[in-house]
Amino acid sequence: MKVRSAIREMKAYSPPLEGRTEGDFLLLDFSESTLPPPEGVREAIKAFLDGRGVQVYPSYSAFEKQLTAYARVAPGQLIVTNGSDSAIQLITSALLSPGDEMIMAKPGFAVIENCAVSIGAKVVSPLYRPPEMAFPLEDLLAAVTERTALIVIINPNNPTGSLVTVEQIESVLSAFPEVAVMVDEAYYEFSGLTAVPLLERYGNLVITRTFSKAFALAGLRLGYALSNPDFITQLHKLRNPYNVNMLAVVAAGAQLAAPEGWKAYVTEVMERAKPRVERFLSEHGVAYYPSGGNFLLVRPDDPQAAADYLRQHGILVRPQRPPVEDTFRLSIGTAADMELFMEVFARYPGLDASAGKSEAAP
Repeated sequence: MKVRSAIREMKAYSPPLEGRTEGDFLLLDFSESTLPPPEGVREAIKAFLDGRGVQVYPSYSAFEKQLTAYARVAPGQLIVTNGSDSAIQLITSALLSPGDEMIMAKPGFAVIENCAVSIGAKVVSPLYRPPEMAFPLEDLLAAVTERTALIVIINPNNPTGSLVTVEQIESVLSAFPEVAVMVDEAYYEFSGLTAVPLLERYGNLVITRTFSKAFALAGLRLGYALSNPDFITQLHKLRNPYNVNMLAVVAAGAQLAAPEGWKAYVTEVMERAKPRVERFLSEHGVAYYPSGGNFLLVRPDDPQAAADYLRQHGILVRPQRPPVEDTFRLSIGTAADMELFMEVFARYPGLDASAGKSEAAP
């Protein structure tokens, strides 16, 4: 078949997912929740299955009303999608044409780049640079040309964890009011930082979020986008009206209705487990980058050897690709999860070789 050249030439995004749930691994590689959803979510799913919901086409209006209140936007400013990946695909499809340019700092979420490349757009990538890995605002602004159709800001960035201030986001929106700006807030529940207040003033802003992280629903695939009503209407034209699974909607609704569980998990991760891991890494001379999310980008002397050692001892982490191939990403789970990680990693022979090399951890 005659497949478009942009597709033929692109590289597939193939995350190492296979086999990871078949063993008794502690999964610290994909920034997922290490706890399952609470009993109330499972009860809601069971009630839906026991009713007549499965054989009926899905409808989302009740959940959209609930989610609109949670996201603090007005009716018509929200669309639910089959994971935030689907939201990203809809947005790039709506905004990019072959030959356009999309600006996204690297390293970043590979799915976004793949969506742009599949259309035939060019991805321009200013770099997050050590030792701080701060958001490269000036480089990003300088990269905008007359062919720029979309600017992407990931906040906090995946995989570096770097935070972007609301003031920095607004500076991009105001500098180029004719260029769309997409802010990915997959880790919003952990960072507490959002560009939502800017939606009232900037018609060129769209925000994506997910239920895969703090809400522990990665396997059910649910995300959403927030923007001005006109742009949301355009996205509805692209989204298949039935492509969001009602089991995901039911589960997400239960999480929003009873937030105590996931909020307690977020608090434990960010206020107990993560600071303890940061102290551990510093005490053992292992470099890491500050992060606003439920993960750390860790820089031991030999990241692949360290990752292999951890895997051999039942813990999965995520070795990274260029330009941060000297790191692995470590998800932060419960305090008990991270005590196990520290107990295992403390015995890693490579820690001795890393001693005194924590300068990348300000």
